[in-house]
Amino acid sequence: MKKEAFKIEIKNGTTTLVDLAEEAILNYIKESQLKSGDEFPFDESQLSEQLGVSRNVVREALSRLNSFGIIHSRKRKGIYLQEPDMKKNLSRIVDPLLLSKDRYLDLLELRYILEIGIIPSLFENLQDKDIEELYEALPLHLIKNKDARFSTEDEIKFHTIIYKIANNQTLIDLMQIIISMRFRLYDSSEFTIFNENLTKKNLKATHYDIVKALESRDPLRYEDIIKRHLLPYHMYIKEKRGKNDKEVI
Repeated sequence: MKKEAFKIEIKNGTTTLVDLAEEAILNYIKESQLKSGDEFPFDESQLSEQLGVSRNVVREALSRLNSFGIIHSRKRKGIYLQEPDMKKNLSRIVDPLLLSKDRYLDLLELRYILEIGIIPSLFENLQDKDIEELYEALPLHLIKNKDARFSTEDEIKFHTIIYKIANNQTLIDLMQIIISMRFRLYDSSEFTIFNENLTKKNLKATHYDIVKALESRDPLRYEDIIKRHLLPYHMYIKEKRGKNDKEVI
């Protein structure tokens, strides 16, 4: 079935010509329902003529789309659509040094929400090999010492195994970004007071406890453990949101 032809044009606006050209190209791609692997039907010269702008403007607009992985050029073969790399694009902007306090806290809270939300998928997909892999990701000193801390790399590795069980690549990408985001701005000492309070109340849940809960194949037990494991996040968020909105974290 032949696709309906759409006109590529710049619509009136108050932004720069490059912005308008980029928007026009994106709109054309969406309206024409072009997919990854499809060839874009215009070259720089044709776009310049169609849009009524200089080739420099077109080149800059295409360069932006290329930087986001929406298109790529093949030498002497034209311009082709591709699926953008979501993790790469999100990593550019999901950085605590670029985000407001509230947005940063929202993302930390999102991790808590998602960790609970994936529980049904975890137990639907959980296999013995996943338990074995999680045990292998636990250094011996972390099993013996409840107060020992994971490095950034070990934290991401351990939880990524859990996210993989849920079988959702977008979840893996997003959660890896959120975990590394917290470690880029703060070290684990930021949560020390909360962990100490939980330890005193015998509520602290370690990575070892998480594996044992999964091994039990009991979703309710796991939910209790993962909530307690992430409780320092919840307490931290609550404390920070209780302070002056204009205060920098």
